[in-house]
Amino acid sequence: MQIKTTLFLIFISLTLFIGCGDKESIDENMISNSKTTSQKPSEFNLKTSDGKELKVKITQDGLQFEGLENKVVLLNFFGTWCPPCKAEIPHLLNIRKKLKKDFEILSVDIGKRGGGANTPKELAAFIEEFKITYPITTAGDNQQLFSAVSELNPSRTIPFVILFNKKGQYVQHYIGMKPEEMLFSDISKAIQMK
Repeated sequence: MQIKTTLFLIFISLTLFIGCGDKESIDENMISNSKTTSQKPSEFNLKTSDGKELKVKITQDGLQFEGLENKVVLLNFFGTWCPPCKAEIPHLLNIRKKLKKDFEILSVDIGKRGGGANTPKELAAFIEEFKITYPITTAGDNQQLFSAVSELNPSRTIPFVILFNKKGQYVQHYIGMKPEEMLFSDISKAIQMK
């Protein structure tokens, strides 16, 4: 009986820290093998769940987030169907609450597991259920942005998070769920960067 319990706990732990990701979980059209450094700067128009428009521009150093200037940004690609994505939400909320002045999370919904987008009603229910207070983009160029940064995540695993400093420069990326303390430490260091 203890062996079954131990194996079950190991499986759950691996699922949380590895993340969701198999070739069927993310539609092939969302991923490209293009290198962001070899592309000319591209601009993506995103729409948040509360109807605001947000522009993200790829630069040689990272990303520019219109409306989030002078903030450290944690760009979070997630799926509403992904258990580790759901499990990380309380940790992201805690970090945001502690660092709100200099920090923002921008969450990008990659859509349903089998393909297609979540409806505004489905996403609103998800946001309400998990009491999410940071912006979530639900429409626009979500899939194109995910494709543009896919070189950092060839396994196509979510949650997939990229940290940018206040100048929009790439700092670090994370594949799968990571401990809150580690993220908090890395974000705090990014806030102090000159």
